[in-house]
Amino acid sequence: MSILDHMFNPVNIAIIGASNREGSLGRGLAENVLESFRGRVYLVNKRGGELHGLKMYREISEIPDQIDLALIIVPAESVPETIEQLGEKKTKIAVVYSGGFREAGRKDLEERLIDTAKRYGIRILGPNCVGFIDSWTPINATFISRERQGIPEKGFISIISQSGALGSLFLDLLSYRGIGLRRFVSIGNASDIDLSEMLEYLSHDPYTRVLGIYVESIGEGRRLVDIIRMISKYKSVVILRGGRSVRGSRAAQSHVGALASPGKLFDDVLRFSGVYIADSLRSFIASLEAYERLDRSDYKKDVVIVTNTGGLGVLTVDSLEDKMISLKEFDEIEMKILREIIPSYMAVGNPIDLSGDAPTKRFKDVIENLLKITRPRLLVIINQPQTYAMDTENFISFINELRNKDPNTNMILLISGGEFAIEFARKIRGLGIAVAEDPEELSSMIQALSITPIHGEPMISRLENRREKGIKIIEKALKEGRHILYEHETKELLNIYDIDTPKRFFAKDLEDIEKSKDLLRYPVVIKIVSPEIIHKSDVGGISLNIRNYEELLESYRRMLDKLGKYRIEGVLIEEMIEESLDVFV
Repeated sequence: MSILDHMFNPVNIAIIGASNREGSLGRGLAENVLESFRGRVYLVNKRGGELHGLKMYREISEIPDQIDLALIIVPAESVPETIEQLGEKKTKIAVVYSGGFREAGRKDLEERLIDTAKRYGIRILGPNCVGFIDSWTPINATFISRERQGIPEKGFISIISQSGALGSLFLDLLSYRGIGLRRFVSIGNASDIDLSEMLEYLSHDPYTRVLGIYVESIGEGRRLVDIIRMISKYKSVVILRGGRSVRGSRAAQSHVGALASPGKLFDDVLRFSGVYIADSLRSFIASLEAYERLDRSDYKKDVVIVTNTGGLGVLTVDSLEDKMISLKEFDEIEMKILREIIPSYMAVGNPIDLSGDAPTKRFKDVIENLLKITRPRLLVIINQPQTYAMDTENFISFINELRNKDPNTNMILLISGGEFAIEFARKIRGLGIAVAEDPEELSSMIQALSITPIHGEPMISRLENRREKGIKIIEKALKEGRHILYEHETKELLNIYDIDTPKRFFAKDLEDIEKSKDLLRYPVVIKIVSPEIIHKSDVGGISLNIRNYEELLESYRRMLDKLGKYRIEGVLIEEMIEESLDVFV
């Protein structure tokens, strides 16, 4: 049993700092817990009183039971003392909502909090967080207002957020899209229970199928990457990172008390771990919706678009191409059949533009016939419902019928607009269909779904192995008193990191050249290798367009005769790239 089980499935809960004052966070937290949790709840407030008929104890010591889970929402200075009192009650885990610790320059106070908790064996979530939600227990241990924002229904997506306010926004947006929630955790300063520990715990949760993560500062880089890579083999993972810019990193320091991690390098390592790195809030939420409603597969090829709006179709194609997502090219037979079912005044191609006067029947006729002649990896249906021609209720029935009749057809709808379109999209989502609200969301969805799990050697290990090989090349040069690598050494270094170079052979003498005779395809280039020659072309140290072995021998002898005064290590023989562009890096 994990210690975190006591947080998500507690025997009882004590709320220290509960309040009956309207508008206070202590009251909001208490009401959320009392509304959702079915177990025993104890309220503690030094002034006493009651809330909704439930007594508020003045002291923790007055509570008649041991305390499984404590929720602490008192001033920061009082938190260490509160932890000591909870230690006497054998408390397993405490959530500290209070701010005013490391993020406010009080690193000393945060250290005192953690030291006190360790003495009593109490694990800490936070401080400086908004709490957590488990939709299955159920328990809502946040101070988020249920009147002012949506809380998702029971589902299979878990969210971990370093930002509490942004985390509550995620919940609101998930609720708006009808996306179900398994668990939500705001880790705040993560002084004890950190992102890696929470991820590892959720990785073993059979009801968490998708993980969404918002993070600014990461102090456990390698461990985190290894855990994420392990999780991504059987769960979908989406990461949104804050603090990627210089100013954003500084803002993160005042937010969670730590500088954000270096941007591109960390993102690239995570990308190699099989996760989707969202580049915006919209793409983060859209990709979570896609993962909930479609299986991961390579949808980046052979996408077919059917649309009733030419302009939005064009913008969609632009957005897809920006993300390297390609449309299906119809062959002659498919084009012939499509011409027979599409009105003559409409262009036949991809996107298939049904025009703005298209009712549901036209969508139905074209899509049903289309699926008889081809099986696209992904069908994108763009419906701009603002025209009088669009009979939306019939269209909803058609999409439901299509989904039930042909469940193997992978589809995403794109519906944009104001109140009417939003309500239309809500009904489509109610069928379990993913809906993008603009072309950028659509391309983000497809890009996320096309990421497949990474198997084999962990990315960090691969990088370290490559680094060791690269260091040996550099150390050899330094040992020989050189501060410049030979060309063949530089290209070997590039090859270690999967950068392609022309096929080559280093030869010290004529005997080595004889060995290379059948290893290369002509034409080839021969280049002198000498520590005394940097710019080979300036001294005649390069011979191009060598067509056969005899020309190679002749070029080699001529080069040695001409450059005999230099210290020659050998020659580099390479296959010649005839049509090329030379670039100095």
